[in-house]
Amino acid sequence: MSETNPPSKSAADRSLVTALAVLLALPAGGCAVSGIETTPEEIPVPDAWSRSTDAAASDVSPGWLSSFGDAQLEKLVAESIASNFVLEQERQRWQVARQSAVIARSSRFPLFDVSLDGSRRVTDNTTGGSTTIDAFSAAIGGRFEIDLWRRLSKAQRAAELSLAGQAARLAATERSVAATTAGRYFDVLEAEQLLDVARQRLQNAIASHDIVASGYRQGLNDALDLYLARDQIERERANVAQLEQSRLEAIADLQLSLARYPDGDIGLAGELPVPGDTIPVGLPSELLTRRPDIQEAWFDLLAADAELAVAHKARFPSLSLVGSTGASSTEFSDLLDGGAAAWSLAFSLTQPLFEAGRLAAIEEQRLAEVRIAEQNWLDTVYQAFAEVENAISRTASLDRRYAALVEAEKNSRAALELALDQYGRGLVTYTTVLVSQRQAFDAAATVVQLKNQRLQNRLALNLALGGSFEAVN
Repeated sequence: MSETNPPSKSAADRSLVTALAVLLALPAGGCAVSGIETTPEEIPVPDAWSRSTDAAASDVSPGWLSSFGDAQLEKLVAESIASNFVLEQERQRWQVARQSAVIARSSRFPLFDVSLDGSRRVTDNTTGGSTTIDAFSAAIGGRFEIDLWRRLSKAQRAAELSLAGQAARLAATERSVAATTAGRYFDVLEAEQLLDVARQRLQNAIASHDIVASGYRQGLNDALDLYLARDQIERERANVAQLEQSRLEAIADLQLSLARYPDGDIGLAGELPVPGDTIPVGLPSELLTRRPDIQEAWFDLLAADAELAVAHKARFPSLSLVGSTGASSTEFSDLLDGGAAAWSLAFSLTQPLFEAGRLAAIEEQRLAEVRIAEQNWLDTVYQAFAEVENAISRTASLDRRYAALVEAEKNSRAALELALDQYGRGLVTYTTVLVSQRQAFDAAATVVQLKNQRLQNRLALNLALGGSFEAVN
């Protein structure tokens, strides 16, 4: 069998140039791959919100948190942004995505490594002595994959888009945490005020009982009235106990937003603020660029589309350059003198030939993932439109209900005073007094609840519009 001599350096160079020329001359058919079927420009968006009464909608204002005029609330939100557990998880996920982008970028650069090896072999000879042979070697190797079809650049692009999506998710989470903290703060104030109303109801029931009991001892009232008065006291005591528990749970929820131990003791006080001016709602078309969750869904779609391109280009030939240089010696001190140095340069051309459908299946998987991401993006967009429309109409509905119930509360209190006066003169039964009391305090409690609902809806509308809680300086 004849010995095959290695090609000379000039022959190897000519082979490498020839391979590159052949690869570059191959058609790049199918390189421009995209599975996205709907773009933002193709989404039908109305010129104005259908449920808004404003003829000309002004731009959405930043800094919605300051619109409540509550320094205590602003302090709590700042604490939640700094300490919230969910928000910290998203910050770390952003770090993971950031490092993934660095890893993807590194694949487009040459990779080098260095190795240092040493060995000693001892053999016995026939004279009873031994021979020691030392061997040392040092080498630097490198590998570089030429990005012929931009597969590596697409992989880097996918990682960068995922990073952008995670940044948008982080922004959305920050706004959500701010709104959640504000909402839980209002829930605590509502619980405090409802508890105050319940305690007033209890004191009123006790006072009414004393009046009935006094009349009963004088023979002016029936035993039925006395039993009804006692029943009312126990019912109000049960209501106070329930609301005390609700207050503790509301405080614990707020403490969780602040990453505090949920002991139910927070020391907050104050009245629920009454919303001021109406919120500028802007234009529906602005929602696509203003809401970070929509931006996140869009970046995720673009990243999935880039991954589809990577999967498609994995079916094309790949070309890598491999080189190394090194030295060997029987003395460690002689490694660096260059006397025993050697180098090599080679290329590796790889074309997938038979994968039993694996690469095609991966590409189909990536295409399906693009379809999923696209539907998720569209669903997010239309959900956002629905959230704004519902919050706008809910604002008008709550305003009407609040105005009506404020008047109802005034009337019920006047009716209670009249019922007590007429009962004292024997003109009405005690049942009438109980009904009047229940209506008066139920109206007071409902007004407190509607105040909170209006505030919660204001938070929801600001969040749905994509408004930032931080003021722009």
